[in-house]
Amino acid sequence: MKGFYRFLNHEEVRPKDILASYRLGLSQWMSSLAKAERPKHLYLFQDSTFGKYHGRKVELGYLERAHDNGVLIHNGILTDEHFVPCGLPVQQFIQRERSDFGKKALRHQRPFEQKESYRWVEGFEFGRKFQRKTGIAIVQVFDREADIADLFNHAGKHRQSFLVRSHHNRKDITSGQYLQQCVGQMPVAGRIQRPILDKQGRKHLRACDIRFAQFHFEEIIKPLYVIDLQQVEAIENQDDAHWTLLTNLPVSNLEQAEHLVEVYAKRWATCEDFHKCLKTGCAIHERQLNTPQALFNAITLLSLLAIALLRTRHLAQTDAEQSVETILTPNEFKLAQILDQKYLMPIDRTLCKKDSVLWLILLLGRMGGHQGLKNYGLPGWQSIWAGWNYFQNLVDGFNMSMNYAFFKNP
Repeated sequence: MKGFYRFLNHEEVRPKDILASYRLGLSQWMSSLAKAERPKHLYLFQDSTFGKYHGRKVELGYLERAHDNGVLIHNGILTDEHFVPCGLPVQQFIQRERSDFGKKALRHQRPFEQKESYRWVEGFEFGRKFQRKTGIAIVQVFDREADIADLFNHAGKHRQSFLVRSHHNRKDITSGQYLQQCVGQMPVAGRIQRPILDKQGRKHLRACDIRFAQFHFEEIIKPLYVIDLQQVEAIENQDDAHWTLLTNLPVSNLEQAEHLVEVYAKRWATCEDFHKCLKTGCAIHERQLNTPQALFNAITLLSLLAIALLRTRHLAQTDAEQSVETILTPNEFKLAQILDQKYLMPIDRTLCKKDSVLWLILLLGRMGGHQGLKNYGLPGWQSIWAGWNYFQNLVDGFNMSMNYAFFKNP
């Protein structure tokens, strides 16, 4: 344990170096795939969350209020074409100087490279290098916080694709009208059925109108396509959903527009699930480290574990019968088969295929205290993390035992 703390505090161990090695591994993995297995493109969902450490000795900076103590953690989650998480190639830790609190109005005086919003650019830089190494393009997906003209111009300059929810009512150069007026005049391209979440998180299938058109906005060098989705069937006691998306990807028909709406819809679930895993599962807020460097190193290492768990849980929901041998090492797989007899209940074995990813998630959940899939749904992040932690301790003992002849040849 003491050696691990020395590692976290070592001046030459930095999150950006850990991620650089990780990104290299992602590129090598994608390059090693056969042509038929390689995806045509990937998605990078970027989002930020707060790491709050109030009352700690470590000084990090303000968040939303002057007396806060924490850091803004910006993550980029890479998924395949089917939205299965593949990795975490982008992570930044942004410390807000207390002397800057209350000076938001002065941000326009600073160049783009010196603004906090420049954090979105790292995803484009990764995408550009990744495409050069693997031949696979990456589509960047952002929330409305990234509706920034400088960011769009950077993407256009480096031929990077993006999809972002509109935030600013920009002016169209051709018509002289603003975006909201333009959207109101766009013809309806089609009506589709989409699942809409209510305030309790329940899904309701509702009719929505889709419109799309191309516009050339002020301050943005190249024209962008606008996709507008408007819910037309109401949900009781709830405002209708309305999204206006901007993209530099081509949108020439309803099918393309509907696909990009679906891509954007995956952003919230992907990022929210990852942040839940990071906070409630990996418990980054409970880490007792007294320097920013050690804390950020720990969060980065936990984040890479979180993305692996996120991928496993996602596959358990979408491809439950996939073999767990694609996730576990040979020794981990052997141990999991032994633990199956102790922890899984007979009802669990009727709900999953043995040695599948769902089988592994149920096993980890049981080991972490989950009461079972039938009545409680899939295990949550706290029980998955507790089960994984316990499983890894057993793996260490299992691997150590393999070094002794007594255990090899009883």
